[in-house]
Amino acid sequence: MFCPKCGKEISDDSRFCEICGTPIQQAAPASQPVAPGTAPQPAVVPAAAPASGGILAHIKTIGISAKVAVILALVAFFMPFVTISCNYNDKEEDIVTYSAMDMITMDSYDASDAESAYGTAQKGEKFGGKFNLWITGAFAAGVASIVLVLRNKKTVPVVLDGVGALLVILTGASFDSFYGLDELNYIESHLQSGFYFMLLMFLAAGVLQYLYEKHGPGSPVPTGTAPVPPPPAQIPQQQPPQAPPQETQQSE
Repeated sequence: MFCPKCGKEISDDSRFCEICGTPIQQAAPASQPVAPGTAPQPAVVPAAAPASGGILAHIKTIGISAKVAVILALVAFFMPFVTISCNYNDKEEDIVTYSAMDMITMDSYDASDAESAYGTAQKGEKFGGKFNLWITGAFAAGVASIVLVLRNKKTVPVVLDGVGALLVILTGASFDSFYGLDELNYIESHLQSGFYFMLLMFLAAGVLQYLYEKHGPGSPVPTGTAPVPPPPAQIPQQQPPQAPPQETQQSE
């Protein structure tokens, strides 16, 4: 080829003119010809492989753990929820321990025993026996959550677990005022293991279920990965028509 400036002949692979030093722009390589009858192949962007570690590696375990946490939250309704103690005449004693299920079934405690400090202070009275709406709502939320989780419903179980945790907190915070204990200066209530375990399981179930729904089966494609395009359709190559065979003429 020749230099476009000085016109001297130079080699085809030169990047600069050997005479005047003018940069030589190389022509782009010609594209490969496409065979007749076939569609051009589109450029395929390789899809990023999903991360093999992290939360995706344990997504099945997270889904199972979410179900177990809701079941344990319901089991906690039969554990000691609150203990009521009496301080009277310099004598302190625990007079009754209630589970969350006792507050749902309106179980009561007979305090007429004269040997107890509370029986001496308030002879013949019964404590408890009052339906608690807050803890009943928490139990209903837990039952509904596990039913919907087993039926593979989404979003609603997470909300129900959060509602259950909120109702458990309201039950513990309003226990004294709900049962009128704040008017008795010699009566105290103490939250027990059932309250804390139930609250923890409701919160754990909500978080685990949220992670399972976000990263589990049926979730959207994670950010940073490209969907794999379908293979291009191949156009069948048409064969050129063949000429009919010619009959040979026999010589007479």
